[in-house]
Amino acid sequence: MSDSRRSTNGGGARRAAGVRRAPSGKSGAAKPAKSPGSAKGSSRTAKSSSATGSSAAKTPSAAGAAASGAAASGASKKPVARTSVAARHAGAAPKGAGAAKGDKKKVAATNFLNYPRAGKKNPWRWIPSLRMIVGAMALFVLAGLGFAVWLYNDTAVPEPSDFALAQTSRVYFADGETEMGSFSEINRTELPADEIPDNIKQAVVASEDDSFYENRGVSPRGIVRALVNNLQGGARQGGSTITMQYVERYYTGTETSYLGKAKEAIMALKIDQELSKDEILSRYLNTIYFGRGAYGVQEASQAYFGKDAAELTDAEAALLVAVIPSPSTYDPANSPEDATRLWDRVITRQVAEEQMTPAEADALEFPETIEPRSENSLGGTEGYLLAEVRRELLAEGFTEDEINTGGFTIVSTIDPSIQENTVQAVENLPDDRPENNRVGTVTIDPATGAIRGMYGGPDYVSQAQNDATQSRMQAGSIFKTFTLIAALEDGYPLDSRWDGNSPKTFPGGWEVNNFNNTDYGRVTLQKATTSSINTAYAEANIEIGPQRTMDTAIALGLPEDTPGLTADASNVLGSASPTVAEMGEVYATIAAGGVHRDSYIVESVTRPDGSSRYQHEEEETRAMDEEVAINATVALQGPPTQGSARSLRSTMDGRPVAGKTGTSEKFRSAWFVGFTPQLVTSVGMFQPGEDGSEQSLTPFGGVENMTGGNFPTTIWGDIMAPSLEGQEVLEFPEEVRLDNENRERSFTPPPPPPTTQAPEPTEEPSEEPSEEPSEEPSEEPSEEPSEEPSEEPSEEPSEEPSEEPSEEPSEEPSEESSEEASEPAQPGGGGDDNVQPTEDPTNEAQGGGTADTGRGQGSGRGGGTGTDADVIGAL
Repeated sequence: MSDSRRSTNGGGARRAAGVRRAPSGKSGAAKPAKSPGSAKGSSRTAKSSSATGSSAAKTPSAAGAAASGAAASGASKKPVARTSVAARHAGAAPKGAGAAKGDKKKVAATNFLNYPRAGKKNPWRWIPSLRMIVGAMALFVLAGLGFAVWLYNDTAVPEPSDFALAQTSRVYFADGETEMGSFSEINRTELPADEIPDNIKQAVVASEDDSFYENRGVSPRGIVRALVNNLQGGARQGGSTITMQYVERYYTGTETSYLGKAKEAIMALKIDQELSKDEILSRYLNTIYFGRGAYGVQEASQAYFGKDAAELTDAEAALLVAVIPSPSTYDPANSPEDATRLWDRVITRQVAEEQMTPAEADALEFPETIEPRSENSLGGTEGYLLAEVRRELLAEGFTEDEINTGGFTIVSTIDPSIQENTVQAVENLPDDRPENNRVGTVTIDPATGAIRGMYGGPDYVSQAQNDATQSRMQAGSIFKTFTLIAALEDGYPLDSRWDGNSPKTFPGGWEVNNFNNTDYGRVTLQKATTSSINTAYAEANIEIGPQRTMDTAIALGLPEDTPGLTADASNVLGSASPTVAEMGEVYATIAAGGVHRDSYIVESVTRPDGSSRYQHEEEETRAMDEEVAINATVALQGPPTQGSARSLRSTMDGRPVAGKTGTSEKFRSAWFVGFTPQLVTSVGMFQPGEDGSEQSLTPFGGVENMTGGNFPTTIWGDIMAPSLEGQEVLEFPEEVRLDNENRERSFTPPPPPPTTQAPEPTEEPSEEPSEEPSEEPSEEPSEEPSEEPSEEPSEEPSEEPSEEPSEEPSEEPSEESSEEASEPAQPGGGGDDNVQPTEDPTNEAQGGGTADTGRGQGSGRGGGTGTDADVIGAL
């Protein structure tokens, strides 16, 4: 076959192929049809021709020629490729459709999720594709799993909560064995797992979580049930297992939120892996609340049945479990019907769990319970002691929560026998004692400052104010002790002499009276102390300066902010209003030889594990020289032996006692503060009105004048005598000569008119004989300057006569207030003094100073000194 023929046939085939290829979207213009000459040939001529044709096509003229050639070729080819019109039309449609389809491009997504869907029209563009939905669900599941893994790893089991570890703190007397009371917000006593009886373990499992021994700490079924209930609007439930309830009480606290429950569930899972089921159950039973203030099965057993948990019967165990869902509602004391119904439910579930047979269940009877205890833990006299213990612990840095939940063993300084004697001493008062008559006492060991006994009132619940540590009353003559000590420190010896006549007016118009306006003439400082002579002490106070009296009181331990404590001349008569405890601490300084120690009531605090949390550390300061304290003690032995408190000679059976009585103006308060070498006791009595104002003490028990020499002294003796019984009788040191005894009186009174001496003789005889037999004689003769040397020897002969003559009737030295003046006949004055002066031995017999009459010194002024502003106390 010739080359031209092959070329023609080949060209026709290519054209046909070109037609068929049209639908693919390639246009003739983009790629012109090849001429027959362009067909692949086998000869060089053909190749050459083809190359030439290609070159020519590159020029416009060539392109036109090529087009003409193609048209001619097509025309000449029609007979070969004939088709019908219908066929041609049919072929054209697909060709056009194909071209259109090829021209439409896919719309690209505008974001990663392709949402809204690109290329879609509303509303379809807003409907997520299936692929997106499936992907989102898968992502959510993966995120949930990831969060669960993170939460599980991140949730650690914390230390047990304070609530879970909270235990009752117990306070003991000084012996460390006798319990005084307790502090608690949570009344709990934990039991080891092996001491909790099986019957209550079985009952709680049957009632609260029957799958306890099978589950892993959580119950899916319970959670679903709680979720459905919550979604339906029921009371919020948690679907908790016993393990979850244990976690809630021991670690997290009450949780009802979903997140809280999720954490609780994770902790439950972890704890279930760490602890045995029996340990979890035991801890649960030690922390669950059973009502009646009882946490844990041991306290619950005591609260409901008055027995230990180990002794519970099956019926009793079932009842304790029955009240767990709502203790106050299901307590038999509040709702017997509900309690019986819940008890029966627990028994029924125990039978279902095969913990007992139906026959055993039928044999059980609803158990009897004891009455709920309504007694307040602070009730009675011991409530004051407990409150004082708490106050001191707070002052030492403890917190309320720590005290209430620490489970501490607190040992106080209170001696149980001394405390019993203290309470009994007040209860011994006559039955006709007025209801609003109040007494406060405190007993202190001067060697340490430890409080050994205290009476703050009859019942802390009905009267929370402690009359020993909080109530204040005018001090009266017990304040003279501070002037005594200041005078000794300033060089005035016990035998220095002072004017004891009454009444006496000092510069400034201050008039002072002795009890019953008794004249004593010139007396020694010791005699003035024994008989509590107001005028003599007023003169001494002015001589040394009232500021010295105040400073001495503060140095010995009296707070600077004590109401009524001023540097006025009248302060010697007790215008300040201290508390009973404060005066006890001050006198303890004297008893300790001048060493001051703060009083305290807490000895030690021990944690539940036996380690020490607190131990009292003694701190002491020297408040005065020991020699001064010794001589002050010598002077203070006068009132209990020859003065207003001499009834103690028989009460104390000869045991040495030093102290001072005191009675404030108008008998508004009465005191006796005294000590032996071993103990100090302070006693104060007062009477507040309904509005808290101070009132005069209402007489009772056959006593007319309510002075410190009667009932306060009697109470003191009733506390101290039995408390010291069996202890060694210790003597006080004898008087010593102080190195500073070189002071002379700076004031010399004018000679008294001879006529004023007349009444004197009859007064002195009855008073002095029993009080200071050998004192007066030497006093008067050599009256002033050279008194000391010849005092004792030549005393007796001219005793009384010479005493009064040279006295100072008209002496007016000194100052302020005219308090005493208005009350010549009132015993309140210098206070206890009311009892001394005229007290004859015969009167004295009335124990406790009931024979107060005639004894007094301050004409009712004591302590009153016009500055009556001292309110009996911050009541």
